[in-house]
Amino acid sequence: MNVVLSIEAIHPPLAGIGRYAWELATRLPAHADIDSVRYLSDGFWRELPRIDQPAAVTLAAENAAAPALVIIPEAPKLNYKGRMRQRLGRLQIVARLYGKLLPLIAGHQLNTVRDGIFHGPNYFVPKTRLPSLVTVHDLSIYRYPQWHPKARIDRMRVAIPEAVERASLVLTDSLATRLEVIQEFSLQQEQVLAVPLGVDEVFHPYSAEDTAPILHEFGLRPNEYSFFVSTIEPRKNLTNLLAAYRSLPVPVRERWPLVLVGGEGWQSEAIHDDIVQAQREGWLKYLGFVDQQLLPVLYAGCRLFTYPSWYEGFGLPIAEAMASGVPVLTSNCSSMPEVAGGAAMLVDPADVTSIRDGLRQALEDEEWRNVAIARGLQRAAELTWDACVRNTVAAYQMVKAR
Repeated sequence: MNVVLSIEAIHPPLAGIGRYAWELATRLPAHADIDSVRYLSDGFWRELPRIDQPAAVTLAAENAAAPALVIIPEAPKLNYKGRMRQRLGRLQIVARLYGKLLPLIAGHQLNTVRDGIFHGPNYFVPKTRLPSLVTVHDLSIYRYPQWHPKARIDRMRVAIPEAVERASLVLTDSLATRLEVIQEFSLQQEQVLAVPLGVDEVFHPYSAEDTAPILHEFGLRPNEYSFFVSTIEPRKNLTNLLAAYRSLPVPVRERWPLVLVGGEGWQSEAIHDDIVQAQREGWLKYLGFVDQQLLPVLYAGCRLFTYPSWYEGFGLPIAEAMASGVPVLTSNCSSMPEVAGGAAMLVDPADVTSIRDGLRQALEDEEWRNVAIARGLQRAAELTWDACVRNTVAAYQMVKAR
């Protein structure tokens, strides 16, 4: 089977959709049922980009059989192409022009392929004779348009319906998003397939002895902080998380301060003001953007991972935290209960009291914590990138057989 994969999303630093596309791009060629993989980006044939990594040091895993953790001291920056794409994408006229030209150029290229399947892992399918699949990660631009720049909304509200109409099969990251896509676009059940994402093998438990030196560089100690990681933006519900943490008893906040990791996102000014105030009060530490390869230490060293987001297409940090052997608190809505698989403390993201009470139990109740850790490790073991690729190839075969 010959596959054409769209790779516009692949650029450093890898995160979210870029990580998903990268895992497909690097793992598909090794699959026994894949004869060839070609890469298309911005309408032109490309080689798979090299994701350069700076010099690194190694941290041994708690389990000697597990892969060692590579620690990178400095976070990679967006390359020139990535920076230009980010800046131009915010301009409405550029977004419209890009949205009109890209399907034409990409479709022309694809129509030169005699035998193959096209997969757009980032909401995009051009008009082509090839059987096609598209991955729709979430419908946040429909559910919560206030969280997105207008140029993105205008572009995506054209691109997503077109991609769904052109695709032979739509993939989603979760059953929750699958149901939303079926309802939003009036599709039949067999037209949409959920393929869960995976967790990188580097996310697993590390001993306190091994994590302590790295955590010390951040002013942290093992098992003595709560942790949150994501882009700082309204969708992640940090306003209510900070309010809930602030309402915890002072001894609880002092014993287990909240540590935030994430770069500045859309409409985050008020959230950052709240973060500054919480830091002044002494119970919060904001680390800003931290390289992906440092995250396993921060996950494994925390007392509790907190993620009471309003909405997620999947919620990969939940799975990463469970794989790291730490308890998780997350929301009782969207895809998050599905990803947690019965292992997490579920709270109402709209209810500060619910979040506060969940935080306190998850921090203090040792019996619950032990059960959550064990169940989380079991659930995370089911979410691998190999399984994601295997299920994706099965989806290709379904389309090929039609």
